[in-house]
Amino acid sequence: MAAAVSMRTWSCPTTGVFYPWAVLCVVLLSTINAVVAAPETGVWKITIVNTSRPLLLRKSMYKDTNIELKVVRFGCPEEVNFSIHWYLKYYPCNNEYNNIEEMYERTPLNRGEGLDPNPLGQGEYIEHKYSPITCNRKLQSFPRLKKAKADPRPVSPPVQGEVPVENDTKWITEEYDSDTPNVIATTWKDGPYLLVVKIESNKQDANWNLTVNVVMKGRHGYISITEWPLMIFYMVMCIVYILYALLWFIWAACYWKDLLRIQFWIAGVIFLGMVEKAVFCAEYENTNAVGSASPGLLIFAELVSALKRTLARLLVIIVSLGYGIIKPRLGQVMHRVVGLGILYFAFASIEGVLRITGGRDNGPALITAIVLAVLDSCAIWFISFQCTPQQH
Repeated sequence: MAAAVSMRTWSCPTTGVFYPWAVLCVVLLSTINAVVAAPETGVWKITIVNTSRPLLLRKSMYKDTNIELKVVRFGCPEEVNFSIHWYLKYYPCNNEYNNIEEMYERTPLNRGEGLDPNPLGQGEYIEHKYSPITCNRKLQSFPRLKKAKADPRPVSPPVQGEVPVENDTKWITEEYDSDTPNVIATTWKDGPYLLVVKIESNKQDANWNLTVNVVMKGRHGYISITEWPLMIFYMVMCIVYILYALLWFIWAACYWKDLLRIQFWIAGVIFLGMVEKAVFCAEYENTNAVGSASPGLLIFAELVSALKRTLARLLVIIVSLGYGIIKPRLGQVMHRVVGLGILYFAFASIEGVLRITGGRDNGPALITAIVLAVLDSCAIWFISFQCTPQQH
């Protein structure tokens, strides 16, 4: 009777306890990304010429954020009169202003003479048009733009089939000197905003240029309303990783005679996680302080994040195979594990760099993210294949 019973041996002795947790860790790690995109800019310096289209600047801001517009440099070989017209719109839905630039190019008829790229969309706005400003070679400094005192008005879509007609009288709003120089408007709600600035001259063929500074700064600094919680999150996680690293070091010092190789891998993941969170926290602090992100620091953070995620996945795989616990080495399987790690690190690095340099709607970054998901599936399949029971 005993001879009729087939004997079962396992090529992965840790399957019974660790295998379900290994799969769970891989799935959880695959859902953790560093940032969706580069932090939103709070300071712009743009040169405008006679052929430039209106400026389209968007940012998610807190209530009472000041918006400054200042002409810092100008060149007028001949005398021209400038007309400066700006339009600030609040969007109740973030998705409605994700493709503003594309929508502005496709809706000239719906827009008419207005500045709203989506006049049919919901929201509230304030608008102002300054009196003509004369610029010539004798002008020493460009006049400071005063703040417009206007109450937000809801967007009223035109009747179907009717082309919107702009009325100049609605641009006539009261101007006054604010406490902060060059502030033209202040936000009235928390949420996403679009600022459209249009500068025209009375001479179409005149050769002129203006360099303008646009600053959006609130009580929290330059950082946007959507990224302030991220900065706090990375700050807290940096502290958590530091405490975790200290605790791990104390335990390793107390039991240094019984340390296994796998515990050094775990220490490496903890160290890389601490560095990753510290670099991202520094990047958001820098953006909040100066108003713009540092591309080099952000790319370095993405590379550290890719290395940490790669090492974490390799750790799950080799522990599932028994390395460092009952096996001193993995033999030929180690080459496959290293190859999978190199492949994952390469695609994770490419995906991270494309995500922060290509904007929020980025096709190549999406393709690399799909490749990473496939590699995660391959890792799970690899663990399942190596840890399946074999009949003898």
